[in-house]
Amino acid sequence: MSAKHTVFVLGGTGTTGTSIVNGLLDASKYRVVVGVRPSSLEKPEVSKLRERGVEIRAIELTSSPAELDAALKGVDTVISTTHFTEIDKQVSLVDAAKRAGVKRFIPDDWASPCVRGVMKIHDQKRAIQDYVKSVGLGYTFIDVGFWMVLVFPEDKEETEDIFFPSKSHRITGTGDVKNALTHIPDIGKFVAEIIDDERTLNKYVFCWGDEKTQNEIWEIARKAKADAGGGPLKAKPIFESAEDVRTKIKNAKDGSFAQLGEQYNLSTYIRGDNTVENAKKPEYGGALDARELYPHIKVASAEDFAKELYRQ
Repeated sequence: MSAKHTVFVLGGTGTTGTSIVNGLLDASKYRVVVGVRPSSLEKPEVSKLRERGVEIRAIELTSSPAELDAALKGVDTVISTTHFTEIDKQVSLVDAAKRAGVKRFIPDDWASPCVRGVMKIHDQKRAIQDYVKSVGLGYTFIDVGFWMVLVFPEDKEETEDIFFPSKSHRITGTGDVKNALTHIPDIGKFVAEIIDDERTLNKYVFCWGDEKTQNEIWEIARKAKADAGGGPLKAKPIFESAEDVRTKIKNAKDGSFAQLGEQYNLSTYIRGDNTVENAKKPEYGGALDARELYPHIKVASAEDFAKELYRQ
């Protein structure tokens, strides 16, 4: 019997990383290795991974080349789900993957399609993609649109001054721009298929579960809350213009979380970058559609997610 495909997930205890690890384990055909910071080795969530048969290796992107090489020993596929502040540091992991003979490298993308020059974080991700290609490492670039949990309004009157519509209750621009969405648990289902598929090697893949406008999201939310028998939705929309968003971007500190968030809002709700149609265009990367590749995967629709959210 041949050895199982070994997959190394950096950041396997984070939100995206957890979905990916779950998807890989559920597939029952992978040997899963998770890289965590040395300071996190004894955390409860890491102990739970060990109990599920996951091998844990200590690693940081700032580790020495020898330490990085040891962490990637025997690995077939590397999946990075590092923190957004560490995007640029992935260069060291790419180099280690090349030295280790890794067959496929998946950098930390996991977001919405865009073109260069709109979002600083997207440009950083594109630079890492360019570097992966330049060293001749096999790759797959994966985006997942926007998380459903971040676009549905929380069922409360209070709001927060943050770019997530779930907490700010903001409707940006007209509210009629389509937005590709994915339920977080579905990410891992897609990844488990993608990394075992030669069609996706050296390709860009776009994963998604639904496409809805902000106005449609609010209508779905109101109906789901009413159907759940909990009375009307407490949240009320707060409207902001495209000019409001551009002003916030201009006033935000360069590289800050606030800047990142408002650039996402500009891209998603004003420019309309985050759609399946755009992801497939050459200037966006020419993505393969994961729903077309794997029609057997059952993914959550916006309505499915809303029913789950508002009945809690």
